[in-house]
Amino acid sequence: MRSIKRSRWVTWAIIGMGWAAVGRSTARPMKVYNLPGYYVIHSDESRRILRQIWLRMNFVAATYERRLHRYFGGVVNQKQPFYIFRHRQEYLQAGAPHGSAGVFIVGYHGQRLLADAGTKITHQMWHIIQHEAFHQFTYAMIGRPFPPWANEGLAEYFGEGLFTGNSFVTGWIPPWRLQRIKWEIKHHKLRSIRGMRHMPYNEWNDVLMGTNYDQAWSMIYFLAWADHGKYGRPFMRYMALYKHGDSANQAWRMAFGRDNGRFQKLWQKYWMDMPSNPTALLYTKVQTQALTNFLARACSLKQKFSSARRFFHDVADGTLKEYHLPDNRWLPQTLLTHAARRAPRLGTWHLTSGRYPHLICRMPDGTRVIGMFRLSGHHIRKVWVAVQRESGIAKPKPTDGSLGTVAQ
Repeated sequence: MRSIKRSRWVTWAIIGMGWAAVGRSTARPMKVYNLPGYYVIHSDESRRILRQIWLRMNFVAATYERRLHRYFGGVVNQKQPFYIFRHRQEYLQAGAPHGSAGVFIVGYHGQRLLADAGTKITHQMWHIIQHEAFHQFTYAMIGRPFPPWANEGLAEYFGEGLFTGNSFVTGWIPPWRLQRIKWEIKHHKLRSIRGMRHMPYNEWNDVLMGTNYDQAWSMIYFLAWADHGKYGRPFMRYMALYKHGDSANQAWRMAFGRDNGRFQKLWQKYWMDMPSNPTALLYTKVQTQALTNFLARACSLKQKFSSARRFFHDVADGTLKEYHLPDNRWLPQTLLTHAARRAPRLGTWHLTSGRYPHLICRMPDGTRVIGMFRLSGHHIRKVWVAVQRESGIAKPKPTDGSLGTVAQ
């Protein structure tokens, strides 16, 4: 896929504008796929790329609908239009802005989600699609966009979500992004919290600055996680008040009280005091569950492994047994490759014996992340992970504070 600089920052910039490209024929015909789930997909992409997007984005969309319904009510009554392009020129001809790789557009002719997927979907591309899809779902379920900092911060929060093959997990802090946030705070590159809250859409869209997206994301993360989720409920009240007609200022005062600068100090301290990799356990759980999904499939096909080393050897040399399209147990090879490549950095790996072997990652601090599965014949009934500390097996906990739990 062609690399697009700053593409992640393109968002609702075209809201309210006419979409002159609607109805314009592109150079290549677009097939329409009315598949089970949340989307009607229009695309000239390969079946393998489309299957990856369809599989992952239905988990993502289910999370969006569940979270938004919990706090604001309503449901998605119709499938969402999703245009996926293999060729950049067709993507631009469909109305997407230059410099973008994904966009949610609302115009006189309706709304659409567009993605320039190319021939390989990168992590950045997933982030863009998940970000823009959140905008599409808030438009479908709520109608009125939230203030820019909340709207874009939430979209960034979900844009960082990770896929395991059978769940969509949020709450991850990429270490590189944490390092950047700390640098931006230390060198005074960010706005005041008050300034962010008061920024109108026309100002946000005039200059799509990466620092604004970093700050909005960090504000949402703080509200979800800081002080054991203390601010999650007031934030949801703020959103509900705004949705029902209060101004952004009124909603903030009613939910949080007067803005006297305390929020700014708490937010800065929260990020500056954070260790270098605060969500290492969450990330390890995600990669363990992804690998266990492939282990379960291989075992359902009667493949046996004498050790974790043997399992990873078979992954590396391509002899791991897998399901192939059009079988609905198929998972994308890129998911396996990504997880296996990162596995050595996460800890040491072990595999138990038995009918349902456990894949275990022992992290450097001694924490054991245990991937488990159950089969019914060739059917994969369940794949999950548990965490074992010195005190024993820990019960599963929400991974993203007051914003909800892992989508299973």
